[in-house]
Parts: sequence; C-alpha cells; structure tokens
Amino acid sequence: MNNDMIGGVIRAILPPVLAFLVGRGTLPSGDYGGVVTALVALATALWSIRTNQTGKTIA
Repeated sequence: MNNDMIGGVIRAILPPVLAFLVGRGTLPSGDYGGVVTALVALATALWSIRTNQTGKTIA
C-alpha cells in the first residue's frame, strides 16, 4: 500500500468516525473543525519527519 492509498483510506474513514463521536456526545460539535485541523497538522508533521530523515536527502 502506498501513501496515496493510505491517505485515501484515512479521508474516507475519518469523517464518519468524527460524525459518530459528535453524535454520541463524545466530541462537541463545535470542536469538529478543530479536531480535523489538528489531525491534518499532525499528519503533516509526521510526513515531514519521515521524509526529511538523515540519509534520505538529496545532496
């Protein structure tokens, strides 16, 4: 599985899971956007760390 496939799976699963949590009352509806933003920022940070490890850069 490549990164595009993993990203597609996450994009397909994340909204229904967050909607379920809002429906249950676990996550306040006003926090939905903040949670999505935080998850995107975390994924971006992890991707950056993974792709910029020592030895993986082009000199």
